[in-house]
Amino acid sequence: MKPKVLHTYLLKAYLPPFFLTLFIGVFVFFLIHVFTYMDDIVGKGMGAWILIQFFCFSFLTFIPVAMPLAVLLSSIMTFGNLAENYELAALKSSGLSLFKILRPVFVFILFLAGFTFIFNNFILPAITLKSARMLWDIRQAKPTLSIKEGVYYSQLDGYSIKVGKKSKDGKTLYNLNIYDHSDGLGNNIQLYADSGIMKTSADTNYLQIQLNNGSRYEDIMQEAEHKNTRPLMQLLYKELNVNVDMSSFKMKQTQEELFKGHHEMMNIWMIDREIDTFNLKINEKYVNLHNQFNNYFIGRTIKTVALTKSHQPIKKFYASLNKDEFTRSVENAQNLVRSSSSYIDSINDEVFSKQISKLDFLIGWHKKINISFACIVLFFVGASLGAIIRKGGMGLPVVVAVLFFLLYYVVTIIFEDLIIEGVYSVVFGTWFPLLLFLPLGIFLTFKAAKDSALFDMSSYIDPIKKLFKRFSKINHAHPAA
Repeated sequence: MKPKVLHTYLLKAYLPPFFLTLFIGVFVFFLIHVFTYMDDIVGKGMGAWILIQFFCFSFLTFIPVAMPLAVLLSSIMTFGNLAENYELAALKSSGLSLFKILRPVFVFILFLAGFTFIFNNFILPAITLKSARMLWDIRQAKPTLSIKEGVYYSQLDGYSIKVGKKSKDGKTLYNLNIYDHSDGLGNNIQLYADSGIMKTSADTNYLQIQLNNGSRYEDIMQEAEHKNTRPLMQLLYKELNVNVDMSSFKMKQTQEELFKGHHEMMNIWMIDREIDTFNLKINEKYVNLHNQFNNYFIGRTIKTVALTKSHQPIKKFYASLNKDEFTRSVENAQNLVRSSSSYIDSINDEVFSKQISKLDFLIGWHKKINISFACIVLFFVGASLGAIIRKGGMGLPVVVAVLFFLLYYVVTIIFEDLIIEGVYSVVFGTWFPLLLFLPLGIFLTFKAAKDSALFDMSSYIDPIKKLFKRFSKINHAHPAA
């Protein structure tokens, strides 16, 4: 088989499983994300276009997370299928080593790793920003208008509405009670009606209620003698129109600048600048602490000591004080110590908070890079595993790939927590999962190149059987006396 034909064949065998597993992986992470916030999304009356935008942005944010899983799973499936159909053995018998067979797919993985970095660094921050902003706006939006019979509905700003009965069309209402407290003066306006018709205005900014055969009561609170006279205005009507502002039910677009403070919305250079800012603020806190002690705490102590030393020793100075003066002096010293201790604690808390934020940004900086290398390392793990287990399809390869990816994912999360706790440095903690899988990938690739039956149990059981047979022969040749 010619090299170009071989390369084309291997890429055609690899690309369909890769894109299929990538889509499935992203879709699974997306579903988990959507179900997490389902209660905040359902019942808000969002338009189809808004939901489509939000779902698309959310879907795209999980591409980098699912990329290593897709590489691992598709590698196991592809090379497992080649080994199962003896195509891999045929290629090796023609004089090609495993490394030459892997070369065209490996070149694709290198391009994929570069694309992953570009996506992580330039595209993902913008997508994540839009997704976070839309999720916030959806969560802040009020649920759709749903007035139930016999229950006061208070979601409308400034109004509480109770309906005795609703018609089947949902627009005609009976036995209405409306409390208007939009002026902020309590329920000073009360409306009662035998029936009414409810609809929204053309621009959907107002709820228009036409009340029929009722009364309106208003407690007049503008008069100076209100508390004494309690004036009341009553209006009997056959028809009265009430407009209720519904603009709060619409989703408002928050400015994206309010969400740009997280490392997920930044590229690595922006994260570098943010880390420098954290370092400057931390140093500024320490400088303020130093100046505070020099100019206030220590300064007051030295001044007191200098005054006493210029006349007499401190012990004699305190001994010369009367009881009230000595008590005041001790209280001043205690207050000074308490003030110093409180100030140190506050500085420590602020520095600790900024250190945690700094570590979070550093972890985000490294994650934008090491996901690309994870694709390369997991490719060798998956390709060698597929060649060894000699099984393609969606059965055993899926199980093996998911187990390895879960191991990688869990180790990554554990070491990120250990970084925050200060157990490991950021560099070691973020790159350790790859350092863990790199020797495994090298070992499995070496075994696959040597056609080692790594998962063939007979290769482990047969030597043990031979060892027992050898001991039995020795015992028969030299029976016990």
